[in-house]
Amino acid sequence: MRHSSRESSSNTDLRNQRNSQRAFTLIELLITTAILGIVLTSVCGIYFSTSKEWERQQGEAEALMATSRTCSRLADYISQATGAALDSRFSANDTLLLNMPADQASGIYVPTWSGGKVQYRSGVWLVFYLSDSTGSIFKTGNILWGGTITGGGYPWGVNPDAAWSMYYNTGKGRIAPLVSISFSIDSTGTRPSVTVRAVARYKTGSTYEQITQSRIVCLRNAN
Repeated sequence: MRHSSRESSSNTDLRNQRNSQRAFTLIELLITTAILGIVLTSVCGIYFSTSKEWERQQGEAEALMATSRTCSRLADYISQATGAALDSRFSANDTLLLNMPADQASGIYVPTWSGGKVQYRSGVWLVFYLSDSTGSIFKTGNILWGGTITGGGYPWGVNPDAAWSMYYNTGKGRIAPLVSISFSIDSTGTRPSVTVRAVARYKTGSTYEQITQSRIVCLRNAN
C-alpha cells in the first residue's frame, strides 16, 4: 500500500510538471506572436512610409524637370525674337506669340541696315501654348506645343510643329505634364522682356503638390 501511494504521488508530480511545461510553452508562443506582430507592423509602416516618400520625390523631380525645361526652351526663342504678343485662350495670357527675325546665315539671325540703324526684318510668327496630344490651338491640355502661323493668320492658321513639340521623357517628347503656363510682357525697359511662369503638379499620397518656376527673358533682337 505504501508503495502504491508513493507511485501515485510520483505520477501526479510528473503530470503537474508536464502541464507546467505545456503552459510555459503556450506563454512563450503568445509572447513570440506578439513580438512578431509588433515587428511586422513596424516593417510595414517603414515600407509604406518609404514608398510614399519615393513617390513624392519622383513626382517632384518630374514636375521640376517639366517646369525647368519649359522655361529653358521658351527662353531660347524669346531671347532671339524681335517682338512678342499675348493671347488668352482658356486662361489669362496663356499663349505666347513671337515674331522671329527673317534673315539667317549659318543658323544665326543677321540684321540689316534700315532707317539709319541696324534692325532685324520681321520673319515668321511662332506660337507657344498648352494643348492635348493633337496640338490643336482650340484645345487645352498639359502638353507644351510650339507652332507657326501660316497664311490663315491667328488662330486659324496655327500649324502645330510635331518636330518641336516632343514627347516628355523620351528622345523626342513634348514637355508635360504641366498644369498651367502664363506670360507677361514688360516694355518699360530699354528692350522689352517676357516673363514665363510654368506650373506642374505631382501627387503625394492622396494630395497634390505644385512646382512653379518663372523666368524673365529679354528680347535681344527687338528693334
